[in-house]
Amino acid sequence: MKPLMLSICLASFTTVPAVADEPPALTAEMLEVALGEDWTGELTYLNYQTPFEDVTIRANAEIAAIENGLEIAYKYPDEPHANSSVRARISPDGKSFMGEPIVSNVALDGGARQIDTRFSCEDMGRAATCEMTYYLSTSLLEITKMVTYVDGGEPFRRNSYAFSR
Repeated sequence: MKPLMLSICLASFTTVPAVADEPPALTAEMLEVALGEDWTGELTYLNYQTPFEDVTIRANAEIAAIENGLEIAYKYPDEPHANSSVRARISPDGKSFMGEPIVSNVALDGGARQIDTRFSCEDMGRAATCEMTYYLSTSLLEITKMVTYVDGGEPFRRNSYAFSR
């Protein structure tokens, strides 16, 4: 009887290591809320040269579906030479977006979604951790890049897009 009681007592104190909840796999369907050509807004970025201050310029976006993701065409009405596009692809397993590991993928009210990624990067020649936040809804699209230097310092916003329609 004593060995049985000892086993029961030990079993009650034995724990299984906790596994961090993984965000749900991202799918192309989860991004469809952002499709369209009528996004208007602005890009705000921290200037890479002195004075190191925020600069804001007008920006528009057109978002089209591509296989496993989106193509985002950025247009700058006051600086058309800077127009560009990016193919924002989802990995086959849905665990990364634009090659960046997804740390959070949350469905929000009204069909909105927030996707957060985190990855090692370099900023101004210094090793850093970059965190991207993608907020998508039928009327608001925000993409923000935060940077934290590995050798210390407070996180700062390198750039952010804010669009509405």
